[in-house]
Amino acid sequence: MPRLVDLLSAPGLDTLQPLAGPLDATEVTGIRLEPRADGLAAVPAGTVAVLLAPVPDHLLDVAVRDAAAAGAAALVLPGGEQAAGDIAVRALAERGRIAVLTTNGDLAALVVAVDRAVAGDSADALARIGAAARELPSAAGDPERAAAIAARLLGIPVERRAAGPGEEGASAAGPDGEVRLAAAARPGHPGTAIRSVLALAALTAAGGGHGDVPVRSRGHLLAELLVAPRDQTARLAARGRTIGLPVDGRHIALRIEAAALPAADRYRLLDTVLPRTLTDVRQHADGHVPDGVHWNAALVDDALVLLGTWPTDPGAPGRRTVLALARRAVDRLRRLHPEADLRGGVGAPHRGPLGIRTSAREARAALLKPAAADTVTAHDAAGLDRMLLEWYASDTAREAVDELLAPVTELGPDRADPLLRTLQAYLDHNNSPARAAEELHLHRNAVGARIRRITDLTGADLTDPETRLALQLARRARLSAPPGPA
Repeated sequence: MPRLVDLLSAPGLDTLQPLAGPLDATEVTGIRLEPRADGLAAVPAGTVAVLLAPVPDHLLDVAVRDAAAAGAAALVLPGGEQAAGDIAVRALAERGRIAVLTTNGDLAALVVAVDRAVAGDSADALARIGAAARELPSAAGDPERAAAIAARLLGIPVERRAAGPGEEGASAAGPDGEVRLAAAARPGHPGTAIRSVLALAALTAAGGGHGDVPVRSRGHLLAELLVAPRDQTARLAARGRTIGLPVDGRHIALRIEAAALPAADRYRLLDTVLPRTLTDVRQHADGHVPDGVHWNAALVDDALVLLGTWPTDPGAPGRRTVLALARRAVDRLRRLHPEADLRGGVGAPHRGPLGIRTSAREARAALLKPAAADTVTAHDAAGLDRMLLEWYASDTAREAVDELLAPVTELGPDRADPLLRTLQAYLDHNNSPARAAEELHLHRNAVGARIRRITDLTGADLTDPETRLALQLARRARLSAPPGPA
């Protein structure tokens, strides 16, 4: 008989949320609906007991104690009831070796799913295979993710290697070579599910098993092109041409910082949100979107990089298109994840394989600018940011900037950043404390106090035009340059 931890991966059980107690203490023999908590003392051993009605808080510990005494494998509370915060309930669950879970799902469907998973019959195998057919296409060309999905659906480890003795295996040829997956063998219908899901996962990981190279494969190569050393650009560009990545066009990059999102949501952004947004932009964006424009996306350093490629110079209409796309994508994501405070940055158009890297670097630099009301910041089209990046790349310029700002930066980020932001706003508004205060949402006296603190630390005379220019260049150069190596 399986244990509860083995069943949670079964299709239809994703609504179950563990709250307390061990998931692997007791073998599950079946599932039972209990209309009242006072019936828990009589449930058969190994049962997953599902209460049909909420239990008052002061009776939760009694319900857990009765279910544990009967030898139940788990107690499921309806309506997303949260018992995990109750210390007594947690202690009873651990001591009684019973899992306490909650669900907001359909209880009838839950009963069917648990019964099917416990039986491990052909219906369970078919359900797991069906779930694989629905979920695996989103991982086309991504062996690691395909293996992870297969492992979750089967409830056993799936590894990227050839199968050994006593194991099931599957392989498929892809653009990057053969993909091999292996998992433990099981008899009967569970073995059928393992063989079928492994075959689907290997085919998906290799690229889908058809003549067209999937978007995911191009996305992986794009990610590699963005992070690989520059001397590997030519090799990766040649490989990109063979799989349909248009490396030789004119490129505009959009970067959305997504580190605040869970990994699953970043993949969902890549697989679902952006394709829908692209369709939306084609219909509603300001300016014509030519049919010859290609879009490719990649996850790089927990951020999403979307690359628009034009056969010729995209000009102002192309920039407007990418800005419209960026705003729609970020606004949609913000509605889905209001806690993440997501923003986007857009680079300028550049040509060829190195242009991909340049535009992506500019998009990242645009994100480092102070947050504005707009959710998307564009790289300086006039070229000031580009000139500052090139100037700041020299050792002499970096030393001059570091020396000029050192008295402030030595205070540490928490104390230095507010001072530097205030300095930037003050200089941008021609030494006006009132206008700087308005931009920073501060009282003008607070701006004045910070400026005095800066002048005391640096000894700078902000009435001197050359000093103001030096500080302005230093601050803007550091703001425009992405962290780490170029």
